[in-house]
Amino acid sequence: DQEGFGLTLNTISQMFMGFGMFKEALVYLKQALEILEQIGDKATVGTVLNNIGGVYNELSDYETAMLYFKQALSIRQQVGDKEGEALSLKSISGIYMHQGDYDVAFIYLKNVLEILRQLGAKKGESATLISIAGIFRAKGDYDTAFEYLKQSLEIKQSIGDKFGEATILNNMSQVHKLHGENEKALSCINKSLKIQQQIGDRAGEGTSLNTISQIYYAQGDYERAMEYLNQ
Repeated sequence: DQEGFGLTLNTISQMFMGFGMFKEALVYLKQALEILEQIGDKATVGTVLNNIGGVYNELSDYETAMLYFKQALSIRQQVGDKEGEALSLKSISGIYMHQGDYDVAFIYLKNVLEILRQLGAKKGESATLISIAGIFRAKGDYDTAFEYLKQSLEIKQSIGDKFGEATILNNMSQVHKLHGENEKALSCINKSLKIQQQIGDRAGEGTSLNTISQIYYAQGDYERAMEYLNQ
């Protein structure tokens, strides 16, 4: 069963990826690619091409990674693999983001967002909105970043994802802080802290307490900053 063999090679490669053994992963992926291309399994070829791109991305060979991501995207569009198409678009966007080409990264992420909305993939949509917010935050456009975070927050609230809701409130607090809006930053982070305490997220609670401390420290309220640091 050549198809099964190709899939097994791909699975083995992912194990090597998990251990950070990228060159070893690449050997198995290229073997899998050769077999799957021979038998004409285009859908899985798209997956393997994207995985190879991911390896080169980890190796900081962004030019080669981009070539594989774009090949994966083309095949996934041919076979109508919408979820795969969104993943490839997101991978390509990530490289442009890394290179500081935020406008192009945004174009790709908008396409991802459109596909995920068509699919009704709420979690993916929320994550993509956060990524878009990150682009505008990097550009210094904090108002637009905040608007995308608000959209993401609404989705998290609608699906009852409390952990995600707290994380986004934390991100919103950071945007307010960068904008010099300390009171709004405190409001968001306190909401995040309350949720984290409710769901027992001790690590998140510690991060929020530290963030609150930093805000009070920046305001010159050292006594209150120390109080939150001690907590």
